[in-house]
Amino acid sequence: MISSLPVLLSYCLALLGTCAAAPGATTADSIDFDRKGCRTIKKTLVVTWELANPNGNTRMVIHVNKQFPAPDLFFNEDDHVEITVKNLMPTNTTIHWHGLLMQGTPWSDGTPGLSQTPIEPGESFIYRFKAAPAGTYWYHAHSRMALMDGLYGALHIKPKPGTPTPWSMISKDKKDLAAIEAAAADPTLVTISDWTNVTSVDYLQVQIDSGLNIFCTDSILINGKGAVYCPPLKEIEALIPPDFNELLLPKGVNDKGCLPFVQSTQDDFWKTANYSAIPFGMQEGCVAANNTKDPMSIIKVDPADKWVSVNVVMASTLRVSTFSIDNHYMWIYEMDGAYIEPVKSQAMVMYPGQRIAAMIKLNQTPSDYTIRVAGYPGTGVMAGFAVFSYKGGKPMKNYTLGYEVPSKQSAGWIDYGGVNRTADFHQFDGFFDLAPPYPPKVPAMPKPSDPLHYIPMARFGAAWQWSMNSQSLMPVDGESYAPLLYNKSYPGALRPDLVIRTKNNTWVDLILQAGAPPGPVEINHVIHKHASRFWVIGQGAGVWNYSSVAEGMKVEPQSFNLVNPNYRDSTVTPFYVGWVAIRYLVDNPGPWLLHCHVETHLAGGMAMVLLDGIDTWPTIPPEYAIHQHGFPVKGHVYDNW
Repeated sequence: MISSLPVLLSYCLALLGTCAAAPGATTADSIDFDRKGCRTIKKTLVVTWELANPNGNTRMVIHVNKQFPAPDLFFNEDDHVEITVKNLMPTNTTIHWHGLLMQGTPWSDGTPGLSQTPIEPGESFIYRFKAAPAGTYWYHAHSRMALMDGLYGALHIKPKPGTPTPWSMISKDKKDLAAIEAAAADPTLVTISDWTNVTSVDYLQVQIDSGLNIFCTDSILINGKGAVYCPPLKEIEALIPPDFNELLLPKGVNDKGCLPFVQSTQDDFWKTANYSAIPFGMQEGCVAANNTKDPMSIIKVDPADKWVSVNVVMASTLRVSTFSIDNHYMWIYEMDGAYIEPVKSQAMVMYPGQRIAAMIKLNQTPSDYTIRVAGYPGTGVMAGFAVFSYKGGKPMKNYTLGYEVPSKQSAGWIDYGGVNRTADFHQFDGFFDLAPPYPPKVPAMPKPSDPLHYIPMARFGAAWQWSMNSQSLMPVDGESYAPLLYNKSYPGALRPDLVIRTKNNTWVDLILQAGAPPGPVEINHVIHKHASRFWVIGQGAGVWNYSSVAEGMKVEPQSFNLVNPNYRDSTVTPFYVGWVAIRYLVDNPGPWLLHCHVETHLAGGMAMVLLDGIDTWPTIPPEYAIHQHGFPVKGHVYDNW
C-alpha cells in the first residue's frame, strides 16, 4: 500500500516517466497526480481589505489568507498549479504572476483587459499554469495601483534535478558546494516594499488634483515590517551626493527625504501645479512611528548550514533601493529568476519588480547583524532595517532603535542614504552592470524581415502622466471587460499607437527611448515585459537614429553586446536622454503587456500591448470563455498545461 505523497510520486515517476522535479517544499492546500505522474498543486488565496499598521500608522491594507504580505509560495519546476483567488474586497482585482512565462496559458497572466476580465467583489477566478521557469518570482495585483495597498507575495520554483548550476564559480571546496546546493534548494525569501500612510486611491487622486508626479513614501518595509524614521533635515541633506543635489535646486530634499517639486522632477508642470491639493504629511511633514509590538523582521540563520541563499523580491512601487547585510559579502547568482555568472559584492541595487538571489557564507561570529535597505539617491533619502540573526548568537537588546544604529554589534557597508562607508566597496547594479546568463545564452541575429519598433517614452499632458509613444496614454481600465485575448480584432487591438502586432517565430528588437525630442529630459523607467525574457543588447546616450541594430553597430559598436548580454524580464532606461535596445524571440502567442513598473507611471498611462504570435493565436479552453473565470465546464477536462 502506498502511504505517502512522496512515495506515490516516486512510484508514478518510475512507472510512467519523469514529469516534475523530485518532491520538494510546497504551500499547497492539496496535491493531485495525473496519469503521467505530474502533480497539480492546488491553493486558495482569499483577498480581503483590513486594518493594519505595518509601519506604526494604521490604514486599510490588502491581506491574503489573513496575511500581509501575501504568503510565500513554493513549487517544483513544471508543477501544474491551480490557484483559486477569492475577492472579498470592495473593489476589483486580478493577480499577475510576475516573471512566469505562462507558455500556452495566456488566460492566467492576470492582466485585466488583456487576458481576463476583473475579479469583481464576491467573485473568484481560477488561475492554471505550469510552474516555469525555475527561479525567484512574485505575484501581485495588476488592477489600478493596488500593489501600493499590499497585494504582493514571493514565489519560488525549485529547478529540476540535473539543471546546470554556477556553484563552482563561487567555491571549489566540496563541502562548500554541498552546502551551497542545499541552500539554493531551500532559500530564504525576503520581500522589500516601499510604503505610504495613504491608500493608493487617495495617492492617485492627489496626483490628479495637484497635477504633480508625487514621488514620496513613508517607509521601507522588509517582509512587511518597518517604521517611519525622521532624521534631522541637515543629516538628510548631507547624504545627498553633491552632483545630484545640484539637480534639486533651488529647494533640495524635504524632512521626509523626498525629492522636491522642481524642473528636474516635474518639468514645466511644477510652475502651474495646485500645491494646495497635497495634504500635510504626504509630501512633507515627517512624524516618526513604529509598530512597537513587532517592529522588525528577523531573518534567522544557522551557522551549521555554512551558507544561506537570500532571495530578494523588490516589490517596490516607486523606489530604487540598495540592499546589504552588515559584515557579510554576497555572491549574487540569480537575476529575474535566471542563473547568472556569480558576482561577489557587498551591496546590490534593486529596482521595482526585480528579483536577485544571493549566496551568503555564514562565517561571522554568531550574533545579530543589521540588514539595511537604503533608498538610492535618485529616489530620495530613506532606509529600512531588519535583523540577520545567527542561531546561538548574542541577540540585539533593542529592536526599536532609531535610524542611526539599529545594531551596535555590526558595521554597515552603506549609510542611511545608501552611500558606501568603506574604501574597498563593490555595489552590484543588476541592470547597468554586466551579469550574463549561466550557462551562456545568446540571441540570434534577426532576418532582414524581422521587425524593429521604436518606442519614444515621455511625459504627456501632466507631470504624473507618462506615454510609451509620446502621443497617447494607455487607459487605466482599457478593455477590462473586452480582453484582447478573446478578439485580436477588437478596436482596442487595432490601435497602432498602443499595440504592436508580431508574428510567431520572429525576432523582435524594441528600442526604448527616454527623453525623446521634442519632449523634456526623462528620469529612469523600469520597463517590464510579460511572458518572456529578453536580451539587453545595447544602450547608449542621446537619441536613436538608426533603422536597425545592425546599422547602429556599424556606427557605435561600443554601445552593443551580442556576445554575452544580460538576459532579463525587465530593464531600466538611462537618466536624462538615452536608449536601450532589447531583443526577444516570439514563441509564446498571446496579448502581453509592456509597461513601466513604477506604479504611479503605469497608472499614469505608461504601457502598451504586444500581441505576440498574431498568426498563431491561442485557442481558449471553455473554462476560460469570457466571464467563466476558469471554473469547470461540464463534460470537459482541462488539459492545457
